Amino acid sequence: MAEPPVKTSTFKALAAATAASLGLALAAAAPAASAAPATPATPAAPAAAPAPEFDLRNECPPLPPEADPATWSCMVMAVAGGSMRLGGLTQEITEPMKIIAQSGPPEGGGVDEIKRIEMVAPPMKIPGGVLGLVGLPTVPGLDDVPGFKVEVEAQYAGGFAFNLPNASVHMRIRAINLLLGDRCFIGAEDDPIKFNMVADMSTLELVSPGDPADPLGSPMIISATAADDAFAVPASDCGIFSPLLDWQAGLPSPAGQNQATFETYIALGGYGAGGAAASKVNELRTRATG
Repeated sequence: MAEPPVKTSTFKALAAATAASLGLALAAAAPAASAAPATPATPAAPAAAPAPEFDLRNECPPLPPEADPATWSCMVMAVAGGSMRLGGLTQEITEPMKIIAQSGPPEGGGVDEIKRIEMVAPPMKIPGGVLGLVGLPTVPGLDDVPGFKVEVEAQYAGGFAFNLPNASVHMRIRAINLLLGDRCFIGAEDDPIKFNMVADMSTLELVSPGDPADPLGSPMIISATAADDAFAVPASDCGIFSPLLDWQAGLPSPAGQNQATFETYIALGGYGAGGAAASKVNELRTRATG
């Protein structure tokens, strides 16, 4: 028995529901029952994304009162471009996703550990909104009209670790639309998407050496392309919409059927000039310059 075609977007179901409420023809959006099974296309290699702006003085959290600035550091990892294929959904990265990690020594000394994690990820609008999703001609400005507008937003769900060339992070992807409210996710709090990215070291570049005298105001910045094609994508967590969304998107999607490519920039600086934090910067600078 032939498998159903892989759909091009998790939110086609949402698009179809909205289109129905507006009297649009659903037949134009639905794949033919007799169509041959489609093979998910591998996301094309993204064009090099420009470096995002970094402001570690304001982006990094303040130090605890008892902390020695010379032993603490802050890293901001920004995904500035690339794409994610999650089951049948392919989403281009159009807004920088930033993970801010503050590190310091444990009580009693020893290897530095991550003390605090934050994620800043603005919603990414899907061009054309509902009409763009269902493949109908788009109308300028209509993708910002409530009911037509569709956005996706990555949210941090734990599991962050970084040891170049590897980086791991757990995320949920929130769907934002008038019909779905604010509680529709791909992945649940206890079952998120678990990315384990591996950087292509041949793409590692030193973007800025930084200023050791002003490590937060002028941090060292490196860039690299990272990828993961071994993660699984869990079912959606969208209440009564979940069965329809999962059917449309082919979720849950097992490992090997998904792919992510991230154009990544990393800014790193210590809270104080010199000190132990400077050795981390020097290590990464050395690796980036070969």
